[in-house]
Amino acid sequence: MIVRIATAKDIVPISQLLDEFFRFNHSQQPLFCADVKESGQYPKSVIDGATGDFFVADIDNAIVGFVHVEEDKTPQFPSVVQHKFACITAIYVTPEYRKRGVGKALLEKVKEWALVRNLEYLELFILAENETGKSFYSHENFTTASHTMRYML
Repeated sequence: MIVRIATAKDIVPISQLLDEFFRFNHSQQPLFCADVKESGQYPKSVIDGATGDFFVADIDNAIVGFVHVEEDKTPQFPSVVQHKFACITAIYVTPEYRKRGVGKALLEKVKEWALVRNLEYLELFILAENETGKSFYSHENFTTASHTMRYML
């Protein structure tokens, strides 16, 4: 397995995996997550941009997983201690390659990426229904920092 920064030639396979990612999120929270097709614009904008990257896991010339990471910082609010951090916007591994170290390898690459940029920590958001994801991140030593709560009108 090779984990590397995505290039323009990876846009189509990343888009196909994003379709699976969107479908999964929709199955978890259909009222808030749409089952849409990725046009390629999202990964292209990240690959062409300056604040984040897509990393891909390549096994035998097939992209089996990705992670999108962005530099971020805390809001300029008087009571918030300022931090610069890496935000994992999306991470996905195809079901047939889960529990084979692909997700762990993607996270390791993100950690290296964040350290080079002198960022202080990794942060991500996960749907409350995603028990498998929560278990994975807990196993990788992520801890809960906050909860998003919603009141439906």
